[in-house]
Amino acid sequence: MTTLPSLKTSIPYFREGDSVHFRLAGTLITLDDENGRTSAFLELLDGTRTSAQIAGDLRTRFPQTSETEIVEAIADLDSEGLLQDATDTGADFSQQDRTRWSNNFGFFETYASLATSRWDFQRRIRDAKVAMLGVGGIGSHSFIDMVAIGFQDIRIVDFDHIELSNFNRQILYGEPYVGRAKVEVAAEKALALNSGLTLDPVQMRLTSADDVYEVVKDRDIVVAAVDRPKTEMLHWLNEGCVRAGTALVTGGVETQRAFYYSLVPGVSGCAECWRNHAMKTSEGARLVFDAFEKQAASGEPFGEDTAAFNGLVMLDSAFMVGELVRLATQVCTPLSIGRVLEATFHDPRLREAESWERDPDCHVCGGATPKDTVSWTSAIKEQPF
Repeated sequence: MTTLPSLKTSIPYFREGDSVHFRLAGTLITLDDENGRTSAFLELLDGTRTSAQIAGDLRTRFPQTSETEIVEAIADLDSEGLLQDATDTGADFSQQDRTRWSNNFGFFETYASLATSRWDFQRRIRDAKVAMLGVGGIGSHSFIDMVAIGFQDIRIVDFDHIELSNFNRQILYGEPYVGRAKVEVAAEKALALNSGLTLDPVQMRLTSADDVYEVVKDRDIVVAAVDRPKTEMLHWLNEGCVRAGTALVTGGVETQRAFYYSLVPGVSGCAECWRNHAMKTSEGARLVFDAFEKQAASGEPFGEDTAAFNGLVMLDSAFMVGELVRLATQVCTPLSIGRVLEATFHDPRLREAESWERDPDCHVCGGATPKDTVSWTSAIKEQPF
């Protein structure tokens, strides 16, 4: 397929002395330009010419230039992340969409290439079917961010009603809404932000893996911020998403710590693989799991549930929504598949807390397969960090 190589307007460049410098995310990419040929070449990368045409036009000023050199130079610029293909004009986006997500397009342009356009990334967001389980602290932040980013087909699930004690962190709500169902108010706020949403608010309490499966079976990716009942919910989320082939991003705030992890059925180990691995390899993990289960059986409240600070809630929401975008768009490699990442309030640098491999004999995910939309993650060799 013929491409029209174009420099990205979101990555400016300037000439200084015998060099050309591109500014990208706090770094400089420098190209030699002793005789001005590089500058002349860059001027031709305006999205109106093929590689052959660029070579022909450049030869009028620099006759020694071959088409092979131009093809190699274009490939080098593409590998540096400086080019995009101008043949994709985003014609399927309305003018309103172009205005609404203009800054998204600018952001995604920095990740675009001759193979994948900035429009492709937003298309994948637009077309993804996602769910937000729980619209409390992390969930209310994450949900409204999903809407702002451009996810169009969203299901939200929650059973709870708005209380005054929510307001230190659940900024989607407010005093006039006390007593109303969270999903009802969250839906109103979302539709006020984007009236074109396909939104499915479901007011229900999740009480089993079957419940989870029913609300995620047609979803590509689920973000979950539900933690009650504490010990059972982990198993329910895991089993329901694995059965559906749906990718899961989940986490929470635990007093001073924010954490999250992801699983892709049939690609990564599931939460049951994680638990079994931790029980076998860590005495501390075994003690914590046992203590949690005993406390849950007694009906006593968990001390960690008495503390929830907005700074950590926002941090965790940002991490989880970022992972959702990476999974949905393929813009870059996800960070948390099969591992727990954490940050604390006193040291908010993200780090790996634990990781685990898929157990092929796991009774939950042993024969699982992912939805087609997230199966691309099976090709990931290593997650950057």
